[in-house]
Amino acid sequence: MGLGALSMLLPSPVSKASAALIDLDPPLARILRYKLLIHEEPNALSKNSGFFKYDDIISLPKLIYVENTYKKKVGWYQISDTEYIEAAWVQPVFNRLNPVPKDPLPEGGTLGEITVPKVPVYTKPNVRNIHRTFYYENNFWVLRLEYDEFGKPWYELWDDLNGMSYYVPANTVHLTKPEEITPLSTDVAPDAKRIELDLYKQEIRAFEYDRQVFQTLCSTGIRDGLTPVGRWMTNRKRPCRRMVNEPANPNVYDLPGVPWVSYITLFGVAFHGAFWHSNWGNVMSNGCINMKAVDAKWIYRWTNPVVPFDQYYYTEETGTQVDVMTGFGGF
Repeated sequence: MGLGALSMLLPSPVSKASAALIDLDPPLARILRYKLLIHEEPNALSKNSGFFKYDDIISLPKLIYVENTYKKKVGWYQISDTEYIEAAWVQPVFNRLNPVPKDPLPEGGTLGEITVPKVPVYTKPNVRNIHRTFYYENNFWVLRLEYDEFGKPWYELWDDLNGMSYYVPANTVHLTKPEEITPLSTDVAPDAKRIELDLYKQEIRAFEYDRQVFQTLCSTGIRDGLTPVGRWMTNRKRPCRRMVNEPANPNVYDLPGVPWVSYITLFGVAFHGAFWHSNWGNVMSNGCINMKAVDAKWIYRWTNPVVPFDQYYYTEETGTQVDVMTGFGGF
């Protein structure tokens, strides 16, 4: 991708750390705070020498871990010998453009994933009159391919909350192939799979016949009870969802394209990917189980039921057992 085409992604320099802005080669990083301070040491109490702004794109710095005052390991990105930023507010991303297929899309649409750090959203091909942005690893149901008056290809993306459509340049979306989301461990009996969610450790563990096969950090509800303790199951799943706060919820959010959603309760608590923070191992959510997108995809593929490739939403009476525990000896 040429420098001119990438220019819309570049932040303005705000400190000597601007040397990190931007290397044309991946990996990259997207800033997730409206003002992410650059510290002189990997310590939130140390002096700061500048800041990055929300949605700035920088070359991905070196990741290091240090112990905080609670003896817990915390991630920091090291920009230089005297410049550090908190890893919790940085999303690792790539800038990968995609070929546009010549064949028509399947009738009814198909799944697609954003593969650039950020892309402006249009209400019609080449007509942008809203201020909305989609982000790397967002999933959407792609309805069709259209061309504008200049012959530029655009994908129509379905808004699964209000039924409207939005458009992005087609080369910013990778159309998911069936083999990329084939179910995992299909030879294991459904009742031999189970998941443990440890709220104390903020950790997910998956088992097959009581043998652990997966482990990762996550981020659950910021208050006790938001992520409900007990035994649940993943009997409802969808590859993407626009998530908006409920009217009574004081935390305002509107998150299109949330990827790899595996529900465990009827009122919407789910495993899913999160692109708005990277604070894994710490409570962050309104009840859902936030994960790296790649980990949420693993859960989506490994758990039952299996979602047919051509379906946006799927449910069965039973699913994979999920035990949500306090971490102090049980439920």
